[in-house]
Amino acid sequence: MAKPASTPLPFRVFYGAEDFFLDRAIERAKQWEGRRVTVLDGEEDSERDIVAACVMPYVDDEPGSKRVIIVDNAGKLKGDRGLRSYIDSKDRLDDTAILVAIVRSEKLSEVWQTAASKGQSFEHKKLLTWDNKNQVVDWIGKEAAACGITLGADLSKTLYNGVGNDLYRLASEIRKIALLVGDGGKPTLKDLQLVVTASPSAEPWQVAEAAVAKDSRRAMRLVSTVYKNMGDEAHVPVVNALMRQIEKLVVARQMLDRGASEEEIAAGADMTRGRLFYFLPMVRKHDLRTLVGHMVRLCKLDVNVKGAANSKRTLVELAVLAIAGEGVAA
Repeated sequence: MAKPASTPLPFRVFYGAEDFFLDRAIERAKQWEGRRVTVLDGEEDSERDIVAACVMPYVDDEPGSKRVIIVDNAGKLKGDRGLRSYIDSKDRLDDTAILVAIVRSEKLSEVWQTAASKGQSFEHKKLLTWDNKNQVVDWIGKEAAACGITLGADLSKTLYNGVGNDLYRLASEIRKIALLVGDGGKPTLKDLQLVVTASPSAEPWQVAEAAVAKDSRRAMRLVSTVYKNMGDEAHVPVVNALMRQIEKLVVARQMLDRGASEEEIAAGADMTRGRLFYFLPMVRKHDLRTLVGHMVRLCKLDVNVKGAANSKRTLVELAVLAIAGEGVAA
């Protein structure tokens, strides 16, 4: 992620899959001192509206006044001639209007790549929650420090275990703890217990990752939590998450069997080299024939959970257990 420039640049592009950080970028941009703020949305406002907001001063603007134009869901914009022309012609040193683009995607389209090249880009990847690399626990400690308190690794993990990976709620709980212990405070376990109401959370993608990692106990614990929070609405999201993971494993396993390089596998599976480092060990726990069999069964299960099948939760749990079962290493 780029560091903020000392002199404001005309474009700031925030992108990635972690919505919490993208929403925080919006809130911080709204508080930009000395500038008039306009908030637009790529799903509702046209590219012409966005360009107009950048170039047309308000009637009551003072001479030399500056402004910030925030565009949420900027990835929905196609980048027509007007927007592209504005970005191409914008002087990199002209900060009269700063365009803050929020792209809720892991990839930037060409128009936003151009904007980032003339300004700054900030990538916010989904934080990992694997047992051997839990970035959410690390973030909890940093968020606590930003709130003026010290939360050690053990208490950070305790807070994570009690609340889950919902960054919005975690941030709220940390602020409450900070109010309780005061600036510079060092919360204790008792302080956490006074403030935090434990309600573990889990996401369908976590179930899928635990299943393909062949961690059957964790996968079943997670799927139980997902059903506790979502009820019967969890059927389809869990199955879809399993299908996406198996699809990636099939691609990676095929390439691995052909002797492809890690760079080629990363490109084929649409992931970074860093993500591949943790993904390949999971791939090696499965053989291609078994993976294809899992995908065939999941496709049938997808139809069943969307239809009138009986015992849908049981069918989903059996699929999770089948994928998480003992496999072959290669």
